[in-house]
Amino acid sequence: MIVSFKSKLLKKLWQTGDISLLPNLYVYQVVEILDFLDDAKSVHDLLKIGEFQVQEYQPTQWALTVTVNNVEPIGSVVCHFYNGNAHEVDLNVYN
Repeated sequence: MIVSFKSKLLKKLWQTGDISLLPNLYVYQVVEILDFLDDAKSVHDLLKIGEFQVQEYQPTQWALTVTVNNVEPIGSVVCHFYNGNAHEVDLNVYN
């Protein structure tokens, strides 16, 4: 379950479903990642996704890579995942 957001943009996207908040190139992938984070009960659930690259940065901090056309990475959705919940969900976009 998503408990909190660090990104106000992602929070608004999650609460309103307004896909115009992000570029069409990757907004649907970000929404899908948010759905996976909300449904995940453990980090192992995230690792089973398969269609996203999942990396651990610290013991509780995880990143799911966002790509264009499932090829070119443009950033990641990051969060702290503990006690079966995603905390401080944020979006990092590469420049």
